[in-house]
Amino acid sequence: MKNNIKYISIVFSLFFIVQSLKAQDYHYTNFDEIELMLNPALTGTFNDAKYRAAAQFRNQWRSVASKPFTTFSLAYDMPINERWGVGAYLTNYDGAKVYNAFNFVVSGAYKIIDPTKDEHSLTTGMQIGVIYKNTNNLDLLFDNQYSSGTFNAEIPSAETFVRFNKTMPEFNYGIYYEYTDDSKRYHPYAGVSIFHITSPKESILVESTDSKLPRRFAFNGGSKFNITKQFDLNAKALYMMQGTARELVLGFLANYRLQGQNIGSYSMKEQSLQFFFGGNYRHQDAIGIILGLQYDVLRYKVSYDITTSTLNSVNNGRGAIEFSMVFQPNNGYIKRSRKKF
Repeated sequence: MKNNIKYISIVFSLFFIVQSLKAQDYHYTNFDEIELMLNPALTGTFNDAKYRAAAQFRNQWRSVASKPFTTFSLAYDMPINERWGVGAYLTNYDGAKVYNAFNFVVSGAYKIIDPTKDEHSLTTGMQIGVIYKNTNNLDLLFDNQYSSGTFNAEIPSAETFVRFNKTMPEFNYGIYYEYTDDSKRYHPYAGVSIFHITSPKESILVESTDSKLPRRFAFNGGSKFNITKQFDLNAKALYMMQGTARELVLGFLANYRLQGQNIGSYSMKEQSLQFFFGGNYRHQDAIGIILGLQYDVLRYKVSYDITTSTLNSVNNGRGAIEFSMVFQPNNGYIKRSRKKF
């Protein structure tokens, strides 16, 4: 009996989570790993690589749901000259096979301050795309389908459905500042971005419902510190608002470089093997542990969330696991001749 009550509480908890997520966006523990998803102004603004390709995957609530909630993203961006950067990304959020949201945008950014004439960097960016949301009506349950405490799928739901999917326009904007003086050991930064600027209607089930996708405001900031030649530290924070939802994340990421020699058939002007370690605290939600490494032009990271919210009593702290990979060919890449044996 006790196990049945626990199972029912889990099902209803996840049901209400799905309902609330319909009006809110996904999130990542490594929120700045794909930068153009954090702020449009960060699209292709780097100058030490030809381009950047990234993938990120998040799996959560597997410990309490037979079908977990997953998020998958792919992104590509590149600088086209010293002032302009372009890119695109797509994201698919799967809510336990009941609810799905797909997002595709193209992105562009412009450096307002000439990067060759100032120690400050100020960029702005814009994104345009589409959002497609759909609901699997076969998996929807309603309270009036319960009779004497037992669910009966044959009982009509008494609900009138007009549609189970919706396509909406997407417009995002951002501005980003960073102190870039290489002679200093500290480099503070701050960014502001707005997503879903037009706040499009997202009504799926009832045509008459004037339900709109709330705008999401994201404020990120922090500072990068060059502690030694081999050790860097990034202290960072993120605050987001969307509708009535609020999210505050405080964290840090450290990386340690091991200077290397020519490896394989390629060498770089400044080749190194880097190790990453850090953590995030998402207020009243979870603690994220982050580990990773970078070898040549590939960077890998993995994070694990330990639940600190009331859901902890159900999932025993087992939250989400997240993987990311970034491929960023350095402009200093030099081909070496292979030795013949």
